[in-house]
Amino acid sequence: MRSKAPLLTFYLLGSLLTGCQQAPKSHDQLDAVLWTQTSIEHELLYRQVYAAATRQLQPALADPQWDALAQPPRDLSGLPPALIVDIDETLLDNTPVNAKAVVDGGAYDYAEWYRWVEKAEARALPGSVAFMQAAAQLGITPYYLTNREPGQEADTLRNLQRAGFPIDDAGQILTAGTAIGGCQQAGSDKTCRRQWVGERARVLLLVGDSYGDFIAAPNRMSAQRQAAAPYLGWFGQRWFLLPNPTYGGWYTAPYGDRDELPDAQKRALKHKALIQP
Repeated sequence: MRSKAPLLTFYLLGSLLTGCQQAPKSHDQLDAVLWTQTSIEHELLYRQVYAAATRQLQPALADPQWDALAQPPRDLSGLPPALIVDIDETLLDNTPVNAKAVVDGGAYDYAEWYRWVEKAEARALPGSVAFMQAAAQLGITPYYLTNREPGQEADTLRNLQRAGFPIDDAGQILTAGTAIGGCQQAGSDKTCRRQWVGERARVLLLVGDSYGDFIAAPNRMSAQRQAAAPYLGWFGQRWFLLPNPTYGGWYTAPYGDRDELPDAQKRALKHKALIQP
């Protein structure tokens, strides 16, 4: 009688191959998005940073010379108090868009991002609403500096109000395309927008999830360290930085922000940037 072993082996190999084909595709953002959405550490870090920032509101307000802008000393007399805060991954959680890209196994989908902004359903991040409300109760006006695009102000306003943030109108939202007098900087650089607020208010604190939310420098760590060196004492005092492992300038720096490169080449350049024993 003929042995069934070869047939059984073929069946098992076929099952294994089928299982391999059904396995989730690898994705560079999987662990970052998973940590952001599911870890208690992420939640507690946000609560910790916002609690520390809340404690600084009254000392900053009480000191008439307190200024959180990285610029030469200026006349602050008569200026009303204000905050400058980033929106995405600082106040609002947009990682569901990243999670969809991970599950679908594809690149980040900007069309999906535009639909997400229009829905105005992003949830507030832990501790953020309480911090912003505490500032409002002290009479501190928030300015929301975001690299969302022009035309997204109304949807952004609706989302912020739904989530419970203190904001009266879209004039407090300065997008990447906001016209700022004679200042020529554009795009993601927020320097001009910070200066614009500084001409109208005494800025007490800056809050964000990216280096560029505080000071501008080329997207190289050596240049960023050098630019930040005079202000290291401001972190945790005037500047409050939140963790974002999902995206940012650091993510695209290894491949020089060249989105047109194939994914395999981007990954190889990221591997090359790693420090190994």
